[in-house]
Amino acid sequence: MKPRTQLRQALAERKTLHLVGAHDALSALLIQQAGFDGVYVGSYSTQATFLAKPDLELMTKTERLLIVRNIVKAVEVPVIADMEEGYGNAIAVMEAVRDFEAAGVAGIHLDDEQTPSKCPVMQGVPLNRLIEVDEMCGKIRAAVQAREDADFLIIARSDVVGTVTRQEYYAGDRMEEVVARSNAYVEAGADSIMVMAFTERELDFYAERIRAPLVGLYAPVEPHPFREFERRGYFMAIGTIAPLYMYVRSLIDGLRELKETADWNAIAHRMVTDAEFFTVLGLEKYRGMYEEFSIR
Repeated sequence: MKPRTQLRQALAERKTLHLVGAHDALSALLIQQAGFDGVYVGSYSTQATFLAKPDLELMTKTERLLIVRNIVKAVEVPVIADMEEGYGNAIAVMEAVRDFEAAGVAGIHLDDEQTPSKCPVMQGVPLNRLIEVDEMCGKIRAAVQAREDADFLIIARSDVVGTVTRQEYYAGDRMEEVVARSNAYVEAGADSIMVMAFTERELDFYAERIRAPLVGLYAPVEPHPFREFERRGYFMAIGTIAPLYMYVRSLIDGLRELKETADWNAIAHRMVTDAEFFTVLGLEKYRGMYEEFSIR
């Protein structure tokens, strides 16, 4: 079954899928081998690993697509890609959808911020601003029209929380605005809605009010166990940055120890063996290809 069809079937069967964020092809392959339902490719992780920069919309569509294509080739599970704000107006969204669909992803999510946007949980940078609802609805209609495969998933996300402080978000009851915008995006043709829920009460709030299958996120600011999304019938729960943070923690600690000891043997306990590494990469398959195709 094609990855896109897998997603559509899960949507019809009301299964809750567990996806994790990858920043490159190797991390995606490891996610698949660990048994997760799919891979998410977000701006936060890819800008960090590809550019060594924070999520301030510093990556071009071409750079994101390069990463996405390699990830899709590396795995067989569905891949969901962050398409930011569509790289321009509704016409640009149509081009981007064609590009990401051709790259082989099972779906994308499209956000309603003005560009350039910033990660909404990043402190000390200017707050985001949103485009008007009708403009975002036009982008969604354009995305629906541009896709060639009806199974290609279009997920919409409203970043109301990124436009105000957290205190203002709750004091002004801005979650109602998230609901209103999200339901408008569903009417425009979005297949699913991605939400940021910082508390379990918010998980309930959105599940009760948004008229579409929901994609929830877990991260340090949203530390929910997968079972909480599953219990509420969310379509997906995505651990957006878990592998990225594990990777950085491991390198910081390991490199510090290597610098202090200057001894390979002192850090051997932190590393895979040659055999384990070759197994991850599927070297045995390539050995067979040397024989099959008479490569010398």
